[in-house]
Amino acid sequence: MVISTVIALVSLYLQAQQSKGDSPDPPTTSSGTPVEPVRSPSGESPSSDPPSPGPDDSSPTPRSGNDGLTVAEHELRDSLNTDQWSRESCSHTVWQGATAALYCTVTTVDQYGVTGTGKASVAMYETKTDRDAVFQTYAGSLPEGDCESQINVRGSWAENNTGQAAGDVVCFLSSTGQYVFLCSYYDRPALVQITGPDQLSLTTWWHTMEPVFTG
Repeated sequence: MVISTVIALVSLYLQAQQSKGDSPDPPTTSSGTPVEPVRSPSGESPSSDPPSPGPDDSSPTPRSGNDGLTVAEHELRDSLNTDQWSRESCSHTVWQGATAALYCTVTTVDQYGVTGTGKASVAMYETKTDRDAVFQTYAGSLPEGDCESQINVRGSWAENNTGQAAGDVVCFLSSTGQYVFLCSYYDRPALVQITGPDQLSLTTWWHTMEPVFTG
């Protein structure tokens, strides 16, 4: 996916592993630097902690199958592009106000044929208004800018296959020292997030990602 201007792609190696009941092991770059994605934007505000993630989960949420996913999460999983998103890897996670949220393995191939595997989060909301309320928690106080070369700014992004603006993006350095790209969509009430310790490596991997959704 392209956020605005094109930068020179740098070969990127990412590896990710997830054990049942544990947080996933952080992926690494080719230099061995850990790349640890964030499972939800909670606590990732550039200046202050946002509201606690997710609605009150005191009442059990209906699940279907034996994978721990809700019906809404199955629908979200089945909408992901299987060229890169490993649907069987997707696990339940909680995002503030989302009707469905997943944390999945994503495998990409760059222009040099180098494969990179990492983790990404995707969340779906009831309406775009609900989604925008969460997005603005992170983007509202930030100036307009270019996430290719700046940090703590907001702008727009475009998908590789069209080159046309597909949504808004906010990029910032979190309170845990991780760089975060959080993207919204103009055509659906969704958010997608990737994060890592190196801005250039994160941007490079983002450039190798194809459209997230199948349609």
